Amino acid sequence: MSTSKVPLYIVLPLALTSQFSAAQEPTEVQEITVIGRQEFLETQFTARREASTVDAAKLINQVPGGGAASNGPLTGQIQYRGMQGPRVNVRVDGMLIHGGGPNWMAPPLHHIPAALMEELVVEQGIPSIATGGGIGGAVTGVWKRPAFNSGDGWNFSGDTEAGFSSVDGGTSLAGVFGASTRNHRLYLQASLDEGDNYDTPNGEVAATQYDRRMLGLGYGFQSGIHEFDINFHRLHTDDTGTPSLPMDIDWFDTDMWNAVYRTQLDSLGIEARVYGSSVDHGMSNYLLRTAPDFSSLPLPPFAGDDKRRVLADSQETGYKLTFDMPLGVGDLTFGLEGKTGEENATVYDPDFGPFFVDNFSNIDVNSQSLFAQWSATLNRQWYVEAGIRKARVKMEAGEVDAFPAKLVDMNPDMWPMGTPPRAVWMLREGFNAGDRSKQDHNTDVVLKARYQMSDNLVVELGAAQKQRSPIYQERFLWIPLEANAGVGDGNNYVGDPNLDPESSLQFELGLDWDFGNWYFSPRFYRRKVDDFIQGVPATDMAVIGVSKNANGDPTPLMFANTEATFHGIDLTYGFELSDLWRVEGLATYVRGERDDINDNLFRITPPSYHATLIYDSSDFVARIEEVFTDRQNHLSATNTLDPDNPNNSFVPTDSYWLTNVNLSWYVNSNLTLTAGAENLFDEDYIDPLSGFNRVLGSHIPQGSQLYGTGRNLFGRLQYNW
Repeated sequence: MSTSKVPLYIVLPLALTSQFSAAQEPTEVQEITVIGRQEFLETQFTARREASTVDAAKLINQVPGGGAASNGPLTGQIQYRGMQGPRVNVRVDGMLIHGGGPNWMAPPLHHIPAALMEELVVEQGIPSIATGGGIGGAVTGVWKRPAFNSGDGWNFSGDTEAGFSSVDGGTSLAGVFGASTRNHRLYLQASLDEGDNYDTPNGEVAATQYDRRMLGLGYGFQSGIHEFDINFHRLHTDDTGTPSLPMDIDWFDTDMWNAVYRTQLDSLGIEARVYGSSVDHGMSNYLLRTAPDFSSLPLPPFAGDDKRRVLADSQETGYKLTFDMPLGVGDLTFGLEGKTGEENATVYDPDFGPFFVDNFSNIDVNSQSLFAQWSATLNRQWYVEAGIRKARVKMEAGEVDAFPAKLVDMNPDMWPMGTPPRAVWMLREGFNAGDRSKQDHNTDVVLKARYQMSDNLVVELGAAQKQRSPIYQERFLWIPLEANAGVGDGNNYVGDPNLDPESSLQFELGLDWDFGNWYFSPRFYRRKVDDFIQGVPATDMAVIGVSKNANGDPTPLMFANTEATFHGIDLTYGFELSDLWRVEGLATYVRGERDDINDNLFRITPPSYHATLIYDSSDFVARIEEVFTDRQNHLSATNTLDPDNPNNSFVPTDSYWLTNVNLSWYVNSNLTLTAGAENLFDEDYIDPLSGFNRVLGSHIPQGSQLYGTGRNLFGRLQYNW
């Protein structure tokens, strides 16, 4: 019985929509694979990329403890065990791409279309130190690319697909085209995802259309102990709705590059990665929706409807250097990692040229870390792992300005205390005069052990202390606006430059039973987070006045250090009924609570249960999935009990059942046809992780949570060679 010394992952291959490969070898298994456990635990969780899925973040719904918090059709954020956004370490092929724009309209997985993603890798439980930072989990999306040719000469290959979905009239086209030898590979990647507003049993949901195009080029080289790969991608997103946010995507123009080199020098393994991205982003509140009228001020920018547009840009570069070598009875992995980023965002009024607000100005964020991790298998029964990471995070902001404050500069006597321009002026002066340069020193420590208690049972224990610095929105949002990395609660926020980093202390117990024809794997966890960064009611009268009179929210929040606890259980299970039939499933339960006051945390997934009946033959696979999502009545009063704010509501979501059907035919080794239905019985439901509708004139009332999609008939054709 062999063992592995790598961290535990759940891997979701996405090349097909079933458990079997449509390419070359139809009997090859394509599923969630458990890596890094004793070989006796051969349980494999089946997974597929649903044919209608264009947002790769939604695949986290197939992972125990996972959920997708969506603010729009291409704006899903990974949630794992109640944490999301900047608390989860989400990468694209090893790259850290922070959400495009100040409201994360393009979260990390927006930058890798699902049709071009080979697999989604979710590290189960406590992420290992070598994986990277982040207190809430670790997720990586991996691009499709051709393999090197094992024979002589050049091999030309392709992986193409076309799909449609009825619920939004959506179409998806994608292809990876490659030419490879033993030593070289060249490849082209391209995709198109577009669709209209989606339908529900109650009508169409406004501002949910989408349009995204991707083009990528790559080159790989291998020879002996050397391997090198470099790729470039350009993503363009156009006229895409984000109905849970105050604005929609006007455009995203994103350029990304990523280069990695690997070698093995005797017993020393080396991997060096460098990467970068550049994002140009425009957003508006009037192209895809009716412009709101959130202010009654008599000044020109606020007369009539209040059209707004925001122009944002960011540049990021990063690197990671990792070494791996034997040490004693185990392996030592160590290295260094760093990332720098620059961000700007400015608000404009298209009807009044002089108006502007420097949302964020010359934001610089620089992080550097050193890490080391030792792991070993002892006595063929124990696996142990210990790691530490030391990080330094420096961030600073430039001076800000705004049109209302300039009015006071020009004529102070005209705008005395108590007038809105004077309040904006006070906020500007206070921010510019304050300390806009911060530095944190964070420490992460992880301890994990796995013990083979019997032939059929593995017990895993884990403990970790991890820290997270505030993101720039949480520290440097100086004027009350809804620019908070996609929190989606309908509140205006202001930041606090003096926020402390969060400190998370987590414990975990995992039990993995495997008896050949059935398996059962529950995991229990508890996490205490000191200095948890959460919105609390603002007390500054200038903040409240500006938010009420100019920005439509009379009860804004400010980011503050609080206390929080997360605890729960997630599990997977499965059993064989016969050679052709089996059942697989998962369950998730998580609670997130404030400890400093009696309140719940916002946007936490309720209990959910999945059960799938699978018929699996050599050329045909049928899956009938039942998904039950329980009522969510553990609501955050701080975030949503706000009668004066029309943009949210304090209403529990009801429980619901969804039935999904997926049928795949393997016509031959090259061609696969897939068809099916999601929400087969057209259930009327609300996704508890959705945000609140901000679009006027929609079938969904303003401030109500978004309705779930109605019955969706989908089809997909994949041809490989």
